[in-house]
Amino acid sequence: MRRLAIFLTFTASVFAASGPEQPKDVSQAGIQTAFRILQKEYIRSSELTFDVLNRAALSGLLQRLDFGAELVARTSEAKSGALSGVRAELLTPQTGYLRPREFTPRETKELEKHLQDFVVKKVSHLILDLRSPAPPGNFNDAADMLSLFVPKGEVLFKMKQMGQAASEVETNLREPVWAQPLLVLVDDETNNLGETMAAVLRQRKQALLIGARTRGGAVRYETVPVDAEWSLRFARAEVLLEDDSSVFQKGLQPDFPVSMPTSLKRQVFSATDAKDVKSSIIDKPRPRFNEAALVANTNPELDSYLRRSAGKPLPEDSPRPSDTVLQRAVDLITTRTLFQSAKIDWNRKTPVSNNEPPARRAIPVTK
Repeated sequence: MRRLAIFLTFTASVFAASGPEQPKDVSQAGIQTAFRILQKEYIRSSELTFDVLNRAALSGLLQRLDFGAELVARTSEAKSGALSGVRAELLTPQTGYLRPREFTPRETKELEKHLQDFVVKKVSHLILDLRSPAPPGNFNDAADMLSLFVPKGEVLFKMKQMGQAASEVETNLREPVWAQPLLVLVDDETNNLGETMAAVLRQRKQALLIGARTRGGAVRYETVPVDAEWSLRFARAEVLLEDDSSVFQKGLQPDFPVSMPTSLKRQVFSATDAKDVKSSIIDKPRPRFNEAALVANTNPELDSYLRRSAGKPLPEDSPRPSDTVLQRAVDLITTRTLFQSAKIDWNRKTPVSNNEPPARRAIPVTK
């Protein structure tokens, strides 16, 4: 009985804070009473065994902690090498694109190599895509990646370990490779390392964020096996920015919000893994009858009509998935470039042509 009483107290405290559907004005004693009544009077009270209530308590606690703790299958703990490496490409001669997939030490070296290549090619704009659905990573890798952008000697971030009063300060000890501003793409699948990188770069005013709100999981996780099949992954240390602020359970609100379904983004990533990234932001126009077709003695519109009449599909019937977030980022760069290249002389006076008649003065009316 003592064991059951202690369990009911713990379970009641969990369910009292496990979700918005639970009445907030019910006391602890009231919740414990509700559990006792259900165990005795519920129509299927025999199903409310200690094991069922125990699992319900754990489920409610994990729901309350959200992504601060979760059960993961031990078979999925090891990272898969199927989607590793850095996706790098020149979207335009002046715009580079980089997307790390797993945030590993090997990808840090690849990222540095591609950045050095962009610098040699005098690329002036960079888009860093941090939307890869990677599992939580090691913050040493986040510090190494950030060191490619942050000036030497500057604070990258801090780690506040549980039970410690002081924070561990991560400082950049090397010269950066990319010192210019950049655009960072984020969403709710950005992992803990990507979210930390985005938060640091934006706070330093080195980056603008585009995409969807992040989930607020900038913490160091620890994974401990709980049985033969499952492990418990829980937050052990919290990431703090230079001003000691935190994004844990808050997330990052993008400077330019752009919504895009997660399923569509994954389709785009899958398609661009086999092809170039540029194909996901450029729409291929439907072939039309023009001068080139006339010279080639072809009529693509007639061909399309005949295929449609025969019940055959056309290429435009199943368009390729497009990356709306990346498109808006490129549009922003294009717009910024156009405005910066425009030179307006506000003191310029319009020259008067010799053939233009002089302006006539108004003649006052006299009475």
